[in-house]
Amino acid sequence: MNYDEMLHTLEEHHRRIIDGIGKIERHCAASCPGSDQLAKDRQSLTDASLARSKFVSETVVPALLEDADTDLRSALSDLLVALTAKRLMSNAHIAKWTYASIEADWAGYCSGARDIWAMMKTQIERERRALITQLRLRSADKKRASVSRPGEFLGEDA
Repeated sequence: MNYDEMLHTLEEHHRRIIDGIGKIERHCAASCPGSDQLAKDRQSLTDASLARSKFVSETVVPALLEDADTDLRSALSDLLVALTAKRLMSNAHIAKWTYASIEADWAGYCSGARDIWAMMKTQIERERRALITQLRLRSADKKRASVSRPGEFLGEDA
């Protein structure tokens, strides 16, 4: 996968997560849970977040580490630590807020969900600053390197 493809895929993961957060926010604007659709929307958001986490940790970060300097290595390490911490907090939230506990304490669920959304949005911003910036730089560098230099002709000696 090249840098442009990684960039597009990561942006799509972010879009799916933001859309998923929006759906849950709309549920929380209601006075009571719409349990069946809420369960589907929660699962979709969880799936989107897990897919993004896997893509970042298994594809994007390893690609960027290939020729990363010390500062970038440190930033990527910090990002992975934050990603892991976020995943643990999300898992705890999901485990705590079952169908029954949501029905019993709708306001409490929505309050907890707001904390998770803020954390997810912060993580996306962190990834935009660190990963998307690096992917754009590397993509541009690769494109510049592939352009013929003046005086060089394909298939001919200069």
